[in-house]
Amino acid sequence: MDEDQKDDEVKEEEKEVKEEFNSEEKLKKEEDIETEEEKVDERPGSEEDNLDEIKEVETDEKKVDGQQHSEEKEELGEESVPEENKEEKVKENSDESAEEIGKSSKEEFKQVKNLFLVIGFLVIIFLGVFIFINSVKHFNYDGLDFNVIQEGELIFYQTTVPHTIIGKITGKVVNNDYNFYFRNDPRKLRSVAFDGELNLKKKWVLDFEEEFNCDGDGIIAVANLVSLLDLMGVESMKDETAGCDPDGRYTFLRLQPGDETSIEQFGPSCYNLNINDCEILEATEKYMIEIISMATKNLG
Repeated sequence: MDEDQKDDEVKEEEKEVKEEFNSEEKLKKEEDIETEEEKVDERPGSEEDNLDEIKEVETDEKKVDGQQHSEEKEELGEESVPEENKEEKVKENSDESAEEIGKSSKEEFKQVKNLFLVIGFLVIIFLGVFIFINSVKHFNYDGLDFNVIQEGELIFYQTTVPHTIIGKITGKVVNNDYNFYFRNDPRKLRSVAFDGELNLKKKWVLDFEEEFNCDGDGIIAVANLVSLLDLMGVESMKDETAGCDPDGRYTFLRLQPGDETSIEQFGPSCYNLNINDCEILEATEKYMIEIISMATKNLG
């Protein structure tokens, strides 16, 4: 009996221990559950709550961006334009740009046109100056080409007699051209009248009614005249009694004073060279130019 009683007591004790252990385990689990619930409460909300929060943040960011953009536009002096007016504003800007481009093109064309006008004007001036200078230094008179040559204070008017013409006149072989230098501008010698026709013979006679020194011009005039006639193959006759030949067998030249410097024919080949105020060079050079011009036109 005693052993059975002891076994029952042991079982009772074990049962009590188990119940006590189970009670402690239960309490422990309850505490763990409470702890988990507290952790759950401390964690962020559910996914839906998180999405709502994200949307709210994005909305706030958009508002902030819009506010910043508005502030930037205000700083740049821009005005907010309604959506329906944007196309009109773009069109107006395009029209203004096209108008500005058109004005710029017109201005550029005007500038280019003015530039060409200035260049053309300068070219005309240059050509005018060139022609003027050329006409001053080179000119043609009565079929003869003259060059203006300055030697110190003296100005000469040079012309050339081609060797071919000299050869045809004299019948001799001539290899060189011959240059003559006049003291007077041939164009101004138009004022020296030549009354008659030039008829040059193979011989000639020079007669003086008085000496024409004229500060040395008389010597120069006669020397040039003799040189030209000799070049043309005209032989000089030394006959103090010779006068105008009515048959025209030779050329007779008389230097005499006159009221006006001129040349007049009074026989078949007879000429008076009238000299006024020592203009002997004007008279003789006029006669020489007539000879050279005639030879160039007939034999050139």
